[in-house]
Amino acid sequence: MRQRPKPVTIREYETLGFDRGDYRISKEEFDEIWDYILGKPQGGSFLLEPRNKYLKAKNYVGIIQTKNGRVIEILPKIYLAPTKDKRASRIQREKEIFLRMLRAWRDGPFRNAGNASVQSLKNFRLLEVFISMFLLDLEKLARRGLARSYHGAEDNAHVLKGRLLIKDQLRRNFVHPERFYVRYQAFSTNRPVNRVLKSTLLLLHRLSGSATNQSLIRHALYQFEEVPQSVNVIADLTRAKVDRTMPLYVRLFPWAKMFLERSMLTTFQGRNVAIALMFPMERIFEDYVVYRIRREMDGWSVDAPDRSHYLIERNSRGKQEFRMEPDIVARKKNKSPRLMDAKWKRLTESDRHGGISQSDLYQLFAYGKKYAGANTRTPLLYLLYPWNEQFTKPMNFDYGGELRLEVRPVQLHDENAAVLGDTENAEVVPRSFSLA
Repeated sequence: MRQRPKPVTIREYETLGFDRGDYRISKEEFDEIWDYILGKPQGGSFLLEPRNKYLKAKNYVGIIQTKNGRVIEILPKIYLAPTKDKRASRIQREKEIFLRMLRAWRDGPFRNAGNASVQSLKNFRLLEVFISMFLLDLEKLARRGLARSYHGAEDNAHVLKGRLLIKDQLRRNFVHPERFYVRYQAFSTNRPVNRVLKSTLLLLHRLSGSATNQSLIRHALYQFEEVPQSVNVIADLTRAKVDRTMPLYVRLFPWAKMFLERSMLTTFQGRNVAIALMFPMERIFEDYVVYRIRREMDGWSVDAPDRSHYLIERNSRGKQEFRMEPDIVARKKNKSPRLMDAKWKRLTESDRHGGISQSDLYQLFAYGKKYAGANTRTPLLYLLYPWNEQFTKPMNFDYGGELRLEVRPVQLHDENAAVLGDTENAEVVPRSFSLA
């Protein structure tokens, strides 16, 4: 078996090239990824930004694997407290935090991964981590047994069962009167969702470079021996039916869908990339903040996002227009509502307004005015950014009147740290900024 190339790990905003950049790969591998990025239907510059002879990682993270087995890992730039740890140790810590954040992502299949799984898998490559998470649940399914259903089947049988097909009987069994060509209802594991899982296993068998995962895949394929491979993956993904009576399938199907669809996308484009599992860090951070807020604000009603208000209450046609969608709105009786937007961006003290964009300040001001008009209490406004060594304490801004904004760091390295804390009675330290 040909040895796979050594994986390459980069972070957001680092660069990858063949003769320049933070990390180097061969020109052939670079060209494969370059062609994949430029060959995406809407252009793939949102995944990696093509520059002169190198690619710059943006705020999409995950893995890209080329046909020859090279895995490019792109990790989020997560700031940790200063430490003398080696780069490998810091990457493991960052990966652990990232995997915890992925568990809160509403659009991903990671929600059922337990803390034990995250701890045990943080030292592995991301692709192998994703494959392991899938295989752990698949092993539980195999122990319980695969779901079966009735489906139409035809057979040239030695026993008469179902309905005899006269035309086929005369054509096929003219010299074999002891046989019966019949159509009947078979109760078997040959159903769309099982074919999807079988096809996923065969795909992962080609992609995985882990001896442990390869062994688990071979064992699972033995359990799926009676299930045929899907001949039309897209059709089976559409026809597959899972519901609450099939809890393990509910957990496994999103994994299979993710692996197969991301692999088919690269295949259909005719590119040399085997699979690309890239995820939007802005959405992951937003959903992770929602998870932390809901856990912290027990007893509050938390909507994420909240779509209860419009900027324009009545346009020229007498209709509401321009729906407002704060990322998070928390409400509780006799309390000021909390309006929050989460931004995946590094704030620095040296930038104007600490790096907060003017458009974000306008947006929160509009939210505050609209929600203040609909409530007896003035809402409290928050912008939430990831913690870094230059942004460790909240910043308070006064819009004038009773409306104020607090910009707070979210500690990713400490999941138990409060996101908001007791802010209703916090002292306002005005900072000067202009909305002009």
